Amino acid sequence: MRWLLSVLAVLGLAGVLPLSAPGVAHACSCVYEPDGPRIVEQVSHATSVFTGTATAKRVEDQTGFYEFDVREVFEGDVGAETVVSSSVQSAACGRGFDIGTEYLVFTSTYDTKGAPWSVDSCSATTESSNNRTRDAAVAVFGSPRAPDPESERVSEVESALIDTSAIGEGGERDSEGIGASLWWGLAAAGGAVVLLVTLVRRSLRSTK
Repeated sequence: MRWLLSVLAVLGLAGVLPLSAPGVAHACSCVYEPDGPRIVEQVSHATSVFTGTATAKRVEDQTGFYEFDVREVFEGDVGAETVVSSSVQSAACGRGFDIGTEYLVFTSTYDTKGAPWSVDSCSATTESSNNRTRDAAVAVFGSPRAPDPESERVSEVESALIDTSAIGEGGERDSEGIGASLWWGLAAAGGAVVLLVTLVRRSLRSTK
């Protein structure tokens, strides 16, 4: 029955190793270029457009959730506060936001992971100081308006996306805590494999 023990050990390791194995990166070919020839086309694809400051961030699985204080709205039903999601993988066309920086954000409602809006590096999203992108937004959507305080308030569920207990200095989640959780998970999985092999061995001995 040694072959059974070997199979169990291999299956256990196969379940553990993928947790730490690096993925294969693929470049995102549609990154927005503010000085590119397709600026108006990329701007016009947005479902909502607003100017706002990133105030908090939380990462869950491979998705980053960013909370914004909204200053003005060009397009869409956007309130004074909102949440935007994006992949944390640049190879998956994800993009990040620096906490405390104001952005001109162009969103969609595709694969939002529970947030009201999502954004990727293919959108026209850029810092609010980029006048060429702002001029294009005005040309497509008209002059911006103040956010409606009664529109799309951040609900309790959406607010829960920003877990302030897990946000460290600078608005980002504590990476040390994330690393510790990963190692505890690996240790627990490895321990389960060892326990399973030990129980099988004892079972085989008791049958002799």
